Formats: sequence, structure tokens, C-alpha cells
Amino acid sequence: MSTLGQRLKQLRNNKKLSQPEFAEQVGIEQSFLSKLENDKSIPSNDTFRSLLSALGIPIAEFMRPLVASKDQTRLEQVPDIEQWIKQQTVNTSVKQRTLIYLAISLISFGSALFYIGHQNYVFNERFYEYNSQGVIKADEPLNIFTHWKDYIVDSNKEKREIKNQEMLARRVDDFILLDSYLGKSFIKDVSGGKRLYFSIQAVPTFIEHSGNNWLEFIGIFTALFGFTLSVLEPRLIRCQ
Repeated sequence: MSTLGQRLKQLRNNKKLSQPEFAEQVGIEQSFLSKLENDKSIPSNDTFRSLLSALGIPIAEFMRPLVASKDQTRLEQVPDIEQWIKQQTVNTSVKQRTLIYLAISLISFGSALFYIGHQNYVFNERFYEYNSQGVIKADEPLNIFTHWKDYIVDSNKEKREIKNQEMLARRVDDFILLDSYLGKSFIKDVSGGKRLYFSIQAVPTFIEHSGNNWLEFIGIFTALFGFTLSVLEPRLIRCQ
């Protein structure tokens, strides 16, 4: 950790200036510059501004290695430096709060995403299976496919066989999956008549949806990122 004098000497050497040359540019005596570089004196505010002007750098660049300096008490005797340090403290506090709020938000959002995916709130995985045996004509009873024999007046064997072949030809099973249970049966109008759908089982069938897996994955990743950010917050602030 540097002192004001060490920093001043380092920057002067970087510009390859001798003490007399640099003192002349600043407008001070060489003996006073020597005292400054040996930390035996503190510049006035006007002199400090002249030093920065001669070095051609802003106060932020000058102060970068001095942020954690043990020489801070002496540094704060220069009004511009004191003001800059106070402003840095305020900025650091704002950055800390911002990072902490961001970390909390990421953890909360990630947890919510994981819960939504785990509970299948966006992509349904629970389905109820229904089956319809065929299209029922307008003048036919709803149970025609299961009880057609009961509606034959003439019990002639030949006619019964013809009717049986007709019903077999008309039977076209339709299986559908619904995300809600509509009872043991329901009717749906279709082309040529209607279909009677029966519930195959009242217990739902579960079909995994990749969308829920992605929500869980993104949720875990986001929450972990937020947690990591909260742990690294002090180090991130120091690096800025």
C-alpha cells in the first residue's frame, strides 16, 4: 500500500522527469517537492490540483493505489482528496446494496422457477385418457356400439350378422388425452354425428414434459448464481 509521497514519486518517474523539472511544471520549490515525496509535508488543495495537472491524470487515477492506504488520515487533509474518499464511500455503499438486492432477487426468482417447474404449473404432465368407439348417427342411441343387439327387432341370424359387420366397419376408435377430468363420459359433436367418450381410468396418466425440466434447471442455476454473487460481493466491490 502506497503513501501520497510514494505515489507522487512513482508517477513523476513514469513521466521520466527529475525533481527540478517536475517542480518547475507544478510551480513549487524543489525542496517542497522533496518533502512531499518523502511524506514530510502535505500539499495544499491548490498545489494538489497543480500536481494532477502536471501529471495529466484525474484524481481517481491518482488515488487508485491509495484507496486502502494507511496514509488516509494525512490524505484527508487535502479537501479534494477528502471529498473524493467520501464520494467513494457513498458509491461503494450503493454498489453493495445493488449487488445484495440483485443476489436476493436472483435467489428468489430461481427458487420460484424451480417450484413452478416442479409443480407443473406451466407445462401440464397430468392427463386423463378417454376413448370413443365410433361416430353415432343422429337417430341412434348413445350406446349403439355396445348394445346394438338390443335394438334389432328381427332376430334373423342373417340380418344380425349383417348388422354386426356394419358396426364393426363403423368402429373407429379415437383415443384422446385431456388435462382435466370430465367425468366418466362426455359427448362431442363431430362430422356425421357425435362421439361418446368414456374415461379409460379415473386415475391420471403422467407424461413428463421437458419444459418443466428446463424450468427446474434454470431455477437452480439462477438461484446458485445469486448465492455465488452474495458470497463474492465483498471481493467484487474491492475490484471495482
